[in-house]
Amino acid sequence: MKKVTMMKEKIRLEAQLFKKPLYMLLISVAVGISPNISFSQENSNARKTIENSEESKLEKQASKIPEKSITANEEKLNAIREVLISEALKTQAKVKASSWIDTDGSLHENLYVLSEGYSTKLRNNIGEEDFNINQLKPNKKPKYCRFSNPTYARVAELIVSVGRSSLEIPFNDLETIREKTEKNYKVGVTTHQNWVFVKQKPFYKTSYERFLSDSSLNKPQYRIEIQIEPIEKFSFQKKRNHVEVKLLLKIIDLDNKELVLSSEGFLPSPWANPPPETPRSGIAQIAFAIHEANQIGKFKTNTQKAFSAHFEKKLSERVSDIIKDTIIAFDCRQISFPISQITGDTIYIDAGYERGIKLGDQLLLTDSNMIPHRILEESALEKIALVEIKAVSPFKAEAVKIAGPNLGPVSKRGRTSINVIPF
Repeated sequence: MKKVTMMKEKIRLEAQLFKKPLYMLLISVAVGISPNISFSQENSNARKTIENSEESKLEKQASKIPEKSITANEEKLNAIREVLISEALKTQAKVKASSWIDTDGSLHENLYVLSEGYSTKLRNNIGEEDFNINQLKPNKKPKYCRFSNPTYARVAELIVSVGRSSLEIPFNDLETIREKTEKNYKVGVTTHQNWVFVKQKPFYKTSYERFLSDSSLNKPQYRIEIQIEPIEKFSFQKKRNHVEVKLLLKIIDLDNKELVLSSEGFLPSPWANPPPETPRSGIAQIAFAIHEANQIGKFKTNTQKAFSAHFEKKLSERVSDIIKDTIIAFDCRQISFPISQITGDTIYIDAGYERGIKLGDQLLLTDSNMIPHRILEESALEKIALVEIKAVSPFKAEAVKIAGPNLGPVSKRGRTSINVIPF
């Protein structure tokens, strides 16, 4: 009996001893696991808070930094590009494509697209029989023209000269015709277009003469020459030679070295046919006959002091014709202002308010080899930028790029095809 009770007590004690380590193990395991769970939760919570804080910081920074959007100047430049392309597409275009294979076997292609809407160099075919260098008329005015802003001026040398004088038209009379022609031409052209006429650039033999001379700072882009040439012609009415006047106009593009316009016209003799003198007596008749005999083969010295009304009318008509030809030739011819330097976004222009440039004006900075004549080519849009005038002097201006790609740098006085044009 005692043995049975002792065995039960032993089993109970062993069970208690066995349960205690199990409880301790479970507790230790629970305690060991629970910190890991709490730490991982804390780490995940910390990560979430860090991520939330970083996102909030980025949102705050994004709210501070404005989004990259198209500005008003860029929208204006895009609109100008679209207008140039749309108007070029409305007209015919000349396409020249060429391809070649180099020594490595690579194929190269070259595409040249010239829009007739903006081209000023295309002329009709001239027949050899009808060709006359003194009658090179301007092109017809194209339908689309975006570069004839009347607020900006072109610069030209105006040279009005006379030929040799004669007994019938002495030098003083030719000088009077020259002054009238020059005055009427200037007034007629500047009434319709904006021009700045400068003196002909003199030829200096030494640098010292150049230093002492007064030269204009406006560099001319064109040379306009008007020549008044007396010519001898036979008159069937007078039965002898007499002197008439030939008026020649020639306009040269100094930058491209090409002849823009040439024209010729003939004017009658400046003098009206004087009424024949009727001798009143026999002695006067004899004296008049002797005078006529002495004048055989000679020019008569004219004693008339004023030009005839017929000559004045023809001179006005002829000058009006060359004025009209000049206006048509330059009505759609691109106005451009040369640049001297591009440094960063700053452009230095060789033109000032003498040519109509004002503060705040927005102009196009372009590559003259591409714009506007080759606007239909793929890389042409990369050659247009928008600039704004920030400083102006009589003959200089300074602009800043406000939209478009960088077309510089251009070294000071370096050779470049980049220029500034109005639109």
